[in-house]
Amino acid sequence: MAPLKKKPADEYRVTSLAEASPEYAALLQKQSDLYALQSKLNNERRDLQKQIDESGSTGPSVPARVAELLGDATDSTPMLRRQAADIRAKLADVETAIEIVRRRLSDAKGPASQAACQIVKPEYGRRVAAIVKALEALAQVRADYDDLRNQLESEDIAWGSLVPMSLGFLGEPSDGHIPRFLKEAKEAGYV
Repeated sequence: MAPLKKKPADEYRVTSLAEASPEYAALLQKQSDLYALQSKLNNERRDLQKQIDESGSTGPSVPARVAELLGDATDSTPMLRRQAADIRAKLADVETAIEIVRRRLSDAKGPASQAACQIVKPEYGRRVAAIVKALEALAQVRADYDDLRNQLESEDIAWGSLVPMSLGFLGEPSDGHIPRFLKEAKEAGYV
């Protein structure tokens, strides 16, 4: 019996949800863009916090214009804190948008899966038909084996030296795994 190895030319690749549905692909891209923005904003927030921590400002800070009037050095901490607050607000909005996109992706998965199934259906059907053909051949070979075994037993031959093989894992010949699969494949229209 030849090994069941595939040649690279025989390989079939199932279409992804994004390939099957432009809507799903757009949502995935939006999600990716939002994650990138979230990462960028988190980096900016960390950098600002580092600058705030390094400024060492412990006393009450005055606005830059007041510091100029007083002749004091301007303290950038209030401006940095405002920027950090703005970034936190943007991050909250991005997190909300990510959650909305996640829900939209969940809703779009069903239609995208249907589209992908329509694309893969011919290949799926071809493979089910190949299994049916192989199982029909197996059912015939099993019937031949059972016939020989029944003849041995009807002739009262002690055939233990032949090492009897059990085919119980296939189920009953008339209502086992093979007939059930064949029936399901036919009812589904693949045969």
